[in-house]
Amino acid sequence: MKLAVSSLWLALLLFPPFLFPQTLVSRPYVIRAETTTVDTYTGMTHTCILVQADGHYRRERTFQGMSGGTPYVDIYVDALPEDSFKRLQAILDNESFQKINTPLSRGGIIQNMDTFVATIPREHGLQNMNFMTVSERKPYEKDLKPLMAWMKEVEKRKVSALKEKTSDNCAAPMVQFRTGLPPLELEEKPKQP
Repeated sequence: MKLAVSSLWLALLLFPPFLFPQTLVSRPYVIRAETTTVDTYTGMTHTCILVQADGHYRRERTFQGMSGGTPYVDIYVDALPEDSFKRLQAILDNESFQKINTPLSRGGIIQNMDTFVATIPREHGLQNMNFMTVSERKPYEKDLKPLMAWMKEVEKRKVSALKEKTSDNCAAPMVQFRTGLPPLELEEKPKQP
């Protein structure tokens, strides 16, 4: 037993867990995406969407006027039509789309702010996209255009806003990954007669 535990510690020291591949345990959502645009005359519009694995979604639209005050929030909850959900899956499964992975933004004052942020659970990790301006998206425009068009289609759907106005910014549930550690084989003690 001591040998097996010692072997495990030695394996962890020589090969830390981050060197082993991760595997997605469950996919509670398909995508979480958000956009924020600022108009210097009217205010800021923030839209987010969380699409669950079963096709249900939550979409929020928040508008904050330039004069301040309480933001105006609309929340929509519905299920996507099957063709819309399949189209989203095809967009997310596109090979060149899957290669887009950008670092988190560094903050600061952003001129011409027109953000697009998305998180997609993948088999071995999260795919993250963070664009603060249209010009940052330019190199990926061909691959992002179908997703942006799909999001506009969802916005145009005739869905009644919820009366409840508590925004959660389309909070995504926790995604769990399993690390591919090699199985631990413990030596069995011989049975005493």
